[in-house]
Amino acid sequence: MASTDIKQDPLPFSIGEARKIVGGDLFKHNALIYWTDFLLCWFVGFYAYAHARTYAAKIYLADFEQNWRMDGISIPESAVMLWGSYIVATLLSCVLYYRIAMFIHEIVHMRGRNLIVFRFVWHILCGIPFLIPSFVYHTHLDHHRSKHYGTERDGEYLPLGQRPPWQIIAFLLHPFIVPPLVFIRFLFLTPIAWSIPNFRLFIHQRCSSMIIDPFYIRPSEPEAARRRMYIQEFSCFLWLLTLVGVVFFTRDTLPWPFFIQSYTTAVILLTLNALRTLGAHRWSNDEGQMSFEEQLLDSVNYPDSRFVGELWAPVGLRYHALHHLFPAIPYHNLGIAHRKLVTHLPKDNIYNQTVAKTLTEALQNLWQRAKASTTTTSGGKTS
Repeated sequence: MASTDIKQDPLPFSIGEARKIVGGDLFKHNALIYWTDFLLCWFVGFYAYAHARTYAAKIYLADFEQNWRMDGISIPESAVMLWGSYIVATLLSCVLYYRIAMFIHEIVHMRGRNLIVFRFVWHILCGIPFLIPSFVYHTHLDHHRSKHYGTERDGEYLPLGQRPPWQIIAFLLHPFIVPPLVFIRFLFLTPIAWSIPNFRLFIHQRCSSMIIDPFYIRPSEPEAARRRMYIQEFSCFLWLLTLVGVVFFTRDTLPWPFFIQSYTTAVILLTLNALRTLGAHRWSNDEGQMSFEEQLLDSVNYPDSRFVGELWAPVGLRYHALHHLFPAIPYHNLGIAHRKLVTHLPKDNIYNQTVAKTLTEALQNLWQRAKASTTTTSGGKTS
């Protein structure tokens, strides 16, 4: 049964009124902001990642046993400095790489030729090297369709607030297995799928979407969308083939620091995104299609703690309820739009109920509701 926090017969919400308050100018994309934000984060992130790989190689190759004191307790200062530098460089690169990766959320919402050069460059510098071409996130648009949200046709929704807490833990463990699965999907399964039509259908339906519902089946798409998918997945295949070829033909170098650092970075990025995902909604619906008011109340805004919020929910994702209200507003205008709505809408308007103070508070609330739901279900079975 769905939680009472979204099943309380909320007052009707006027999208037209909210649209008038926001105004039309906030729906325009500022190309300068996109390019500056993306390229600056990419260059600094690449610099930090290169240093992290260097430190990883030194740690991997170093023979610390000769530098340890005889008592076996103290660690040499050089080792402390090396590990400290490695951790700082890794965390910095992960935060910045996470930010540029999440531009995929903006890209799938763009229409026509809007910022088409930016989208192309993003794929070259991020989407293909990170193995997250935009086609894997195209199903995100179903998450925004009113008739799909929170149903089996929404691959980005699970009623975790109504399920046992262990499912939340299981969800947080998926970042550790996804990187090798993505590697296998693009390097090995892609060429096989090109040769076997039935396997191609399986790969399209089951292995081509960035989702959280493991039972989600991706629907068929128009021919133009499939052509873009083929081009993007072929580019990912060539990228991985090149990496494997470099490792094979340069046997004098050790590939392990590179693979270890790549895996570590991927796990941290996916973990950040998993925590952000858990805080994006209240995950309370298990009764099928929801009204728009219920969908809005099931989504969350985090207008406070701007600096910290941009670390775990970059590129406007901390305004997730507002994004569900107006998906076409670019990320750099979401804060302005939120402040306009809060100022001009009545205090008792349901939009004001979408606000949470911190991610920690939202995660604790989700955990408590999951525990309460499990207790209620167990009690009902035994009574």
